[in-house]
Amino acid sequence: MPLVEKNINNFSVIDNHVVLSEQYLKKQSFMFKKITGTRFSSIVGLSKYNSPFKTWMIMTNLYRDVMDPTLAKVGNTIEPLVREHVISKLNCKFKVYEPAKCNWDVFPENPIFGGIPDGEPINESGQLEYSTGLPMLEIKTTSIDSFVYKKENHELRLQKDANGLPLIKEAGGKRASWFNNQGINIPDDYKLQLGLYLYLRNANKGLFAIAFLKPEDYVHPESFKIIDHEIALVNMDIRDKASLIQYVEAAKSWYISYIKTGHSPQMTVEDKMWLENERTFLNR
Repeated sequence: MPLVEKNINNFSVIDNHVVLSEQYLKKQSFMFKKITGTRFSSIVGLSKYNSPFKTWMIMTNLYRDVMDPTLAKVGNTIEPLVREHVISKLNCKFKVYEPAKCNWDVFPENPIFGGIPDGEPINESGQLEYSTGLPMLEIKTTSIDSFVYKKENHELRLQKDANGLPLIKEAGGKRASWFNNQGINIPDDYKLQLGLYLYLRNANKGLFAIAFLKPEDYVHPESFKIIDHEIALVNMDIRDKASLIQYVEAAKSWYISYIKTGHSPQMTVEDKMWLENERTFLNR
């Protein structure tokens, strides 16, 4: 998705920074986005996909990042089945949130951080219950193969063959990226995502449930069956929160310095090229 056209005249570029107009900042700041788990890693410079500057553009509603519709459908269809698998394995219950009903945020009391975990442990009364050691759940769906993506209207789109199957760039390549000599390797950005939500709940234990998907799952996700797939369950424990707290404090300072003031982080060369390309596309 390109820049938000209705907001294109509400900022200026000054000394490698984007600066919001005073009027826009005053009238629209209450609609600026919070730091969620998915944005956390980019803000502290640990994301492979988004820079702190691009995340700032998204949070101030100057740019709208949209997920590939095929990937969105796959996630919405398969993640509940993976959650049911975890429930049966752990013999527990999870609270699951409907994003629209909670305004995409289950931490409304926090002015800076927000978002929605994929599942939170609850007791028989339906109340959150972390004291028994049950984990917060984070679900990831990932392909086994590396697929081909192409930019269409400035949005990355999964490329498919005549039968609707994803075009494969490297067979088994995506699954291999999840493993090292010690076994499965959770990427740092995912660890920070779950770590942030655990921090906000003052909880320690989390669980990643990773479903490795076949090409046909991207055509008919409704036909997905757990028994036919590899599902990896990986525990995460953050009793020592020192390093996580350093990232949280850095993100707080970033929010105050850049979101509150309406002055973006300094753009890198890549950021400047990206912004120029987006402005050119919008004005084509």
